[in-house]
Order: sequence, then C-alpha cells, then structure tokens
Amino acid sequence: MAHTGTLLVVDDNSDVLTAARLALAPHFEKVVTLQNPDHLVRTLDSFVPDAILLDMNFAPGERTGREGLDWLGRLRVAAPTASVVLMTAFGGVSLAVEALKNGAVDFVLKPWQNDKLVATMSAAVALSKARARTDILICESTPRTGELIGSAVALRQVFDIINRAAPTDANVLVLGESGTGKELTAREIHRLSRRAREPFVSVDLGALPDSLFESELFGHKRGAFTGADADRAGRIVAANGGTLFLDEIGNLPLHLQRKLLTVLERREVVAVGAVNPTPIDIRLITATNRSASELEDEEVLRQDLLFRIRTVEITLPPLRHRAEDIPALLEHFLSVYARKYDVPRRKMSADALALLEKYAWPGNVRELRHAVERATILANSDRLLPEDFPFAHQRPAPPLDTTEDLDLERTERRTIERALKLHDGNISQAAAALGLTRPALYRRMTKHRI
Repeated sequence: MAHTGTLLVVDDNSDVLTAARLALAPHFEKVVTLQNPDHLVRTLDSFVPDAILLDMNFAPGERTGREGLDWLGRLRVAAPTASVVLMTAFGGVSLAVEALKNGAVDFVLKPWQNDKLVATMSAAVALSKARARTDILICESTPRTGELIGSAVALRQVFDIINRAAPTDANVLVLGESGTGKELTAREIHRLSRRAREPFVSVDLGALPDSLFESELFGHKRGAFTGADADRAGRIVAANGGTLFLDEIGNLPLHLQRKLLTVLERREVVAVGAVNPTPIDIRLITATNRSASELEDEEVLRQDLLFRIRTVEITLPPLRHRAEDIPALLEHFLSVYARKYDVPRRKMSADALALLEKYAWPGNVRELRHAVERATILANSDRLLPEDFPFAHQRPAPPLDTTEDLDLERTERRTIERALKLHDGNISQAAAALGLTRPALYRRMTKHRI
C-alpha cells in the first residue's frame, strides 16, 4: 500500500531522476522530477510537495555543495511547508552539518540504498504533516484575544526581560498562575527572536495522556508499538529551526525528563523504535504554574533539567497585583468579542468597572476574557452593568491575619511534625497524607532535622 505524501526530486542527471522515481513512486502518492533547478520556482507555483529531494551540485565539475545550500535557502521562502532532503555524491560531515543548520531535515549520499531512501523521504513527509498539525507554526490565522496588555510596574519588568532575552537563544522558564499569559509570553519571545519566521510548536503537557507523552514529544517509527502503523515525527522535530514551548513542564514524567535533558545536551532526538538520532536546532521555552520552590523538589523536576531550562526565568504577576491594567484589558476584549459575534461594542458602566477592579480574579486574565465574552453575548443593553458580572458579587475573603507566621520553612516543618504526630510516626501514612513519597518525606525530615 502506498504511503501518503507527495515528493519533488531535483537533479541534473536524468539517470539519477529515473532511479529515484523507480525507488520512490511505489511508496508515495505522487513523485515529480525536475532536471533544471532554474525551473524550481515555476514548478512550485503549481505543485507544492510535502518533501523535496534536492541535489547539491549542478554545474559541471562542481563538488562544494554551495549550489544546493543556495537553493535550500530559496526553497525555504518559496515552499516553507516542504521538508528538504539534500543529496550529493561528494558528502562530508562538515557539509552535512551545514546543510542541517540551514534548514535541511536530512542528508543522502549517492549511491543510495533504496530502502533507506524510502525511509528518509517517509520521515521527511511525516515531518511536514506533523508541522501542519501543530498549533500555529509560522503565523496565526485566528484573532489574538489575549495579548500581554498593560502598563503596571510588574508587567513592565516582564516586558524588559522579554526584550532582552528574545534575541538570544537562551532557554526560558515562565512561571505564573493559571491564566496569567504564559503561552502568550512564549509567543512574544518567539515573535521577537531571530526564529520568528520558523515554527512555534506548543505542547500542553498537562493535557497529554501518560501513554502519549513519549510518542508526541520524540516521535516513533512504524511498528514501534501497537498502533504505530506509520512513522511519525514528534513535536521536537516539528519545531526544528524554531521554538518549542512546553507548558506545564512539571507534568513530564521523570524518566522522560532524562530523555529531554539528553536531547537538549546532544541537540538530537531519537524517536521511539529508532536507532539513528535526528539532529535538531530548537529554542526551548517552558512554563508551569508551580512555584519556584516546588520545582526544586527532585520528585517534581530533575534538578539538572531545571538548571538547563532556567537560563532566564520570567515570573508573571497575577491580575490582582496589577488591577490598574483591568480597564485596558476590558477595552481590548470588548472590541475582540464585538467583532467575533458581530454585535455593537459594549461599554462599561462606572459601577461595573469599579466592581471588576475590586474582584480578586482567581482565574486571572483568562477569567476576565471569559467574563467579557459572556457579558457581550448575554447583556441586555450596550452598557454593561454590575449584574452582567454576577460572579464578581461574591463576598470578599476575610482580611489576612498579619500576625500569622508565614515563613515557608517553618510552616513546612510544622506541617510535617503534625502529620507524623497524627499518624503515630508512621512514615508511609504521613507521606501519603502530605501527598509525598516516602523518599521525599525522608529528605524533608533530614532537611528540618526531624
């Protein structure tokens, strides 16, 4: 049965084109060959393949591969969605490395083995399709409804770090409560980076079933496990050349944290069931709603991985700490949802605005956005009133006891001592009550000398 996917093979040697077509045609939907690279752009006007197999030398006696690299650069503009595999009879390690750095997904030496050529082009097609499946790769096609908007001091500090970190390739860790805009921050870093025209691949690790973590991130080979009926490029390879955003990094299982660390150190990824690694060039941005102290727990995140991903750390302020930004956010969301639902743009009454400025917003900007959307749909008039935001009438929380000891270390020690006392010193029961493993509880007991 033929694979899905379309190919374009470019080589000045007609015998090579014939051999490639005979080897590849039985395995793909369509294989087009082209002998003159000068006709590439015209060909791509009517046919955009999933993958392109491109020779590196066209002029007589040419062996440097510079022509192939030049055409590779042009193809990234003319056919940005296609994966490009380069081929040459005069290969070398340095040439292969340069080709991969310039955006090629693989490198083939002539003469090739047919089964390896088919496997290479299948992987290239799978990569193109994986990129097509990911959320927003090179540009967004949907309206943005939650930009980082505001001028509060805390947010200006965030903007300053973004502007300084974005032009570099430093790994960034974004901390913040749910709904504060961690993915928007990651997208802004990508937009301002040198990789802005390359893929932005977002993976919500909190939404992935445990059984899919490894395959989704690292990819798999056909037959690697039950149900793996075709090669599949993982999200890491799909982000090659661009930015990989891993949300809720603390949810990644410990054994896969080790594998991710290896990927970052070696700059290559091995798919499930594969033998040979695939070189990758990515910028990593991670995020979590866990606190910095929680991330320093080995049961949550390997510390060697934490050091690797936290070159730059950004902490997003909750909305309750920048209430002065609420009017600007309201104006933005009111415009967005008036356009979306084709209704008159609502206006805020003074009473409604005062109510929303006093509300604690436990769901942060995301909750505010949903509140405006709901009010836009259900309001009876063009002016929004307090009753259009019923949730905000909740009683405020009682004032904090300012005399309470909030020292984290002392609080943790007291909690551990209380759990041990409640369970008569039984470590297993105390650990379960605290939501810890026995080793984690022992470590804390040692730390506090209990």
